[in-house]
Amino acid sequence: METMLSSNRASGLAIVGGLAVLMGALLLYPGGWLVDATESMDFQATIDAMVENDNLSHAVFSAVIIACLAISYGILSFWRLSDGDPLLQFGILVNLFHYGIYILTMGMRHMLVAIAQHQDDIEVAGVPAGAEQINDYLVMLQASSGGLHYAFVIVSSVSGVILGLALARRFDTLNVYAAACWVFFLAGVAGLLNVFIGQQAEAAPEAFVIVSNLVLFVAAIALLVIGIGVTRSERELVPEM
Repeated sequence: METMLSSNRASGLAIVGGLAVLMGALLLYPGGWLVDATESMDFQATIDAMVENDNLSHAVFSAVIIACLAISYGILSFWRLSDGDPLLQFGILVNLFHYGIYILTMGMRHMLVAIAQHQDDIEVAGVPAGAEQINDYLVMLQASSGGLHYAFVIVSSVSGVILGLALARRFDTLNVYAAACWVFFLAGVAGLLNVFIGQQAEAAPEAFVIVSNLVLFVAAIALLVIGIGVTRSERELVPEM
C-alpha cells in the first residue's frame, strides 16, 4: 500500500512539476510574451528574437522537452486504470503522441538557433553558405516547426476530448477533480472548433493563434488540477489499493 501511495505521488508530482516547468519556460520563450515579444506570423522577427537570445532559447527548448517527458510519465500512470477501458487507453496514447510532436518542434527550433550560431562554419557542397542562404534555412525551419506546432494543436485537442471524457466518466459525483476532467474535455472541443474555423481562408491567423494559446492554457490548468488529484490519491484517478 505504501508503495502504491508513493507511485501515485510520483506520478502526480511529475504532472504538476512538469506543467510548472513548461509554463515557466513558455513565459520566457524568446519572441513570446515576456522576452522580445513578436507577432507569431512575423517569421523574421520571431527568428531574430530566438537568435539574439540564443542561450536562453536553447535553455527554454530543453526545459520544454524535459517538462513534456515528465508530464508523459505522469499521464502514463493512468494506464493502470485502463484495464477494459479502450477509450482511456487510446486517450493516453494520443496524449503521449502529442507531446512527442511538441518535442520534435522544439528539436527543430534548437537546430534553427544552432545554425544561426555557427553559420560561419556551415558549407553547402564544399562552399561556405552565404548570409541569404542561411536565412533561407532559418525561415524554412521556422515554417516547418510551425507546421509541426499546427499538428500539435490538432492532436492535443483530440487528446483533450478523449482523455478528458475517459477520466470524467469515472466520477459518480461532481467535485473539483471531476470538473477539471470536464474542463480538459471542453478545452479539447474548443481546440478542435478553433482548428476547423482557423483553417478557413477568411479566418485571421492571429485570432487562431490567440485562441489556441488560450485553450492550451485552460487545458494546462485543468491538467494541473488533475495532477494534484493524482498526488492526493483521488479514488477515481488512481488504482484501487
